[in-house]
Amino acid sequence: MKHGQMAGNTAINEMIYRCFDYIGKEDEKDFVKKFREQPPDSPQIMHTLRELILGAYLSSNGLKVTHDYLVGGKTPDWSILSETGTVACIVELTNFHLDRATENEIEEQLRTKLIAWAWLPQRQERLYRCVWRKAQVYKALVEEHEIAYVIAVFSDFKAPVDWEEELYPSLTNAEHGLFKLYPHISGVLHFKVTSKGYVFGYLGNPDALRTIHLPNGVF
Repeated sequence: MKHGQMAGNTAINEMIYRCFDYIGKEDEKDFVKKFREQPPDSPQIMHTLRELILGAYLSSNGLKVTHDYLVGGKTPDWSILSETGTVACIVELTNFHLDRATENEIEEQLRTKLIAWAWLPQRQERLYRCVWRKAQVYKALVEEHEIAYVIAVFSDFKAPVDWEEELYPSLTNAEHGLFKLYPHISGVLHFKVTSKGYVFGYLGNPDALRTIHLPNGVF
């Protein structure tokens, strides 16, 4: 391991190095710096890992990507570059996880009963807001530069999402769906961790001003 141990968990450390096989050397240096600045077992380590996995997955499918690339004064998580090296699309990650009250309830149940059960209230509404927030951040930028915009959604294993029943309605509802309201969103790339690995699925916006196709697959 040329950079040493960067996470407290061996499996996480192995995944980090696997991702490094797919991203550029400058991006690798940036992530090494990020991981070293974070406590090995901190929640932020996992967010950084998912951000890394997202870029590695895109690159593994033949897309040329770069991390924190300056576009119009902002640095989105990942930029997909065209054959000429210009930015064709930006990809921004948002994590869907339990609210703090539910997290605390689960932790208490685990401590006292060694089991956990919790009901996540208003899940579809929270998914809607989760994507909506990211839609706002880069709206002006992608419209000004006329580039595609994909929002990546990761669901924590503590808050599993039925994409077709819970996420898709918030995107495709004919009246209030985010795709209809925000055509600057080119699509949503959702992913989660399973026994097979990280499973990715892409839903394109039929009303998008600028389209891009991203593959479904497993990393």
